[in-house]
Parts: sequence; C-alpha cells; structure tokens
Amino acid sequence: MSLTFISQQERINEISLALSNQDLNRVSRRSLDLAYEFDYNKDIRQKALRLRASYNSSKELGKSGNDNIELLDSFSDLLQDLISKEKEVTLNGDLEEVICEAKQISKVYTSIRGSFTLAPIDLILERGKIVGLVGENGNGKTTLLRVLCGEISSSSGGLNFYEGERKIDTWEEIKENVAFIPQRTDRWWGTVEEQISFGASIKGIYGKENDEKTNFIIHRLGLTNFRFHSWSQLSSGYKLRVEIAKTLVWEPRVLILDEPLANLDLLAQELLLQDLKDLANSWKQPVSMILTSQQLHEVETIADQIIFLKNGKAIFNGGLDKLKNQDSFFTVELNGSFSYDELDTLLDSFSVKIEKTASGFTLNVPNVKSIKELQMKLINSDFELSYFRNITNSTKKLFSDKY
Repeated sequence: MSLTFISQQERINEISLALSNQDLNRVSRRSLDLAYEFDYNKDIRQKALRLRASYNSSKELGKSGNDNIELLDSFSDLLQDLISKEKEVTLNGDLEEVICEAKQISKVYTSIRGSFTLAPIDLILERGKIVGLVGENGNGKTTLLRVLCGEISSSSGGLNFYEGERKIDTWEEIKENVAFIPQRTDRWWGTVEEQISFGASIKGIYGKENDEKTNFIIHRLGLTNFRFHSWSQLSSGYKLRVEIAKTLVWEPRVLILDEPLANLDLLAQELLLQDLKDLANSWKQPVSMILTSQQLHEVETIADQIIFLKNGKAIFNGGLDKLKNQDSFFTVELNGSFSYDELDTLLDSFSVKIEKTASGFTLNVPNVKSIKELQMKLINSDFELSYFRNITNSTKKLFSDKY
C-alpha cells in the first residue's frame, strides 16, 4: 500500500482551515512544518519558530483571549507569507520505497521457567508508513520490536533494510537509520535541552547545525517551557516527548516505539498520535514507524497496517479494510441504561448474537442494514444509548475467544 504525501498547497489549506477554527495548536505546528519542510527563507522559518514558541508559552501561562487574538493575527500574517512565497519542491524519493523487509522471522525462548515461540512473521515497511502492532500482553509484541531493531537476533528468517535500491549490510549502519524507544527508558541527567543536543551530537551533528535542530525540535514537540527542566521535574508524558525529541533530532528513517501511549492521558495521546502521523507524512524527511499499543482505536486511526499477535502468532497482518473479509457477520459494541435481558427483548426481532462484556455488550449482526435498523431501534426506545460503535473493521474483535 503506497502513501500519498500531503503537498504544499494541501498543507496551506490545512493551516487555513485550522486558523478559521482558531486551533492555534494545529496552526502553530503545521506552519512550522511547512516552513522547514519546503525550505522557505530564514526569515519565514524564524517567524514560524517564534510564533510556535509564543503559542507554547501562552498555553503554559494561561494567557487571556486578547493574547490569543494577537496570536491569531500573527499567524494570519505568517500564512500570507507562506502563500506568497510558495516553493517549488520535488519529493525526495519514491513513495513506494521499501525501508525494511522481514521474511518469516521468528524467535524461540527456552528456559527452566518455560518456553515462548514467536511464530514466523512477514513484514514490509514502506517509506512513511505506520505499522501498528497490537495484542494482549505476553504475546510477543516487544520481542518482535527487539528483533526488528537488532537488540536480539531472530531464531530464523531474514531481515533486510534498504536505502533506496541499496541493501544496508551491517547492523552498525542500520543503527544509523533505525531508532528504538522502549516503554521504560533510562534516567538521564542535565536539562531537556542538553539531552536533546547530546542526542544530536552522538550522531555527528555539531555546532550551529546542532543548535538549530535542537531549537526546532524543542518548539515543535511542545517542550518550549520545559527546555531547562530536569528528569525529576517532568511528568511521564513529557519524559516520553523528550525521548522522541532526542531521537527525531537526528532524523532516523525508521522509528520503533514500544507502548508510547501507555502512560498518557487522553489529550496527550491525541496530540502524540497527530504528531506521529505528521512526521510519517513529512515531505522532506518521512519517518517510517512501528509501534505497539493497547489503545486499539487510537492506533487504528493512524496505522496503515495492523499486525495482531495472539500466542506468538500473527492471526491478522494487513490493512484494516481486510478485516471485513474475516467473517460473514458484522460486529458492534454498545452500552446504555439497559440490562442484558432488556437488550435481548428489545432486539428479539433481529438475528443477532449478544455477548455481555465488562464495559457493555458486543453484538454479532448479519448485515449493514441490520446495524442501522437496530441503532434506530435503540435510539427510539426508552433506554439511554451512551455508546455505539461498529468494530467490524477493528482489530478489537480479534481479542474474542473465537479467534
């Protein structure tokens, strides 16, 4: 599955729409992306960077509506600069470029405590593509990530990385292109800014270039107000952002993240997922990603491919559109002010199978028409319907014992 990267005009339209909705967070991030990705002149880049920093600071200080109006006016002026000085840019590379190819890789652990087998898995990671790795704990997700990033060797199969048509032959060179952020990261010392600058320097980025890249990534990832903070002064969510910033500052081609959403609140999850999607769709430096998560719906909103692991086996591997071909029925989950018996009575005329879950009910429905009809039946009843979602094309249904 190849990707369509967002063009310059589409970026401008996106910023204009966000501006009309006074979404300053989105405006500030995407204006900065546009100014840097399309190599606008230094004055415009600095203006975009300054306004992003101003937005970050105003959010932290809780400034008034009048201050936001001033920022809106400033971003409107910046948008006009971006429009008036459009850049002719050629996409760097092939949209369908293969970055990583795994063929039947597996891993077998054997110890006095027992054994675990990660069954053979195939994976093709294309440029700017996001692969979501999901499944219950203890089913092999982290093991697969560690094989892909070279932390452990596979028991069998082949794993290849490419730069264009050239095969990368050594793990030393692969490490220069692949970054891995584990769920639990080591404590670091110094300030946020010093850590990010150090992350760039160990990859050979020094001097003025180091300063510029560090400054950009600090503002872009919303770390403006935390640049002089230490480890102990940061929440778990901002510690994760620092780890991502330390990685992105040297522009890896592949980013592998183990449970990045685990310790984030809902808003922080949404912002991080937006950033990951934007980074993958970067025009100048698209980042291919593999990430694991228990937050199925959130991962599915950004992933181009899902691998579902169960007991070490990939019981699903592909785009979400393929899920609808897994069964002859459709699956819905819902909740509301009704009991199991009341729901069964209400939907007696529908050929559905009802399963009680901890958070509500799961229904197996024969066709799409029935889904619409039973939804209207629930809405028009005396019961309060608080949640209704068609999960036919979601990996969530793969958690059932049926699979």
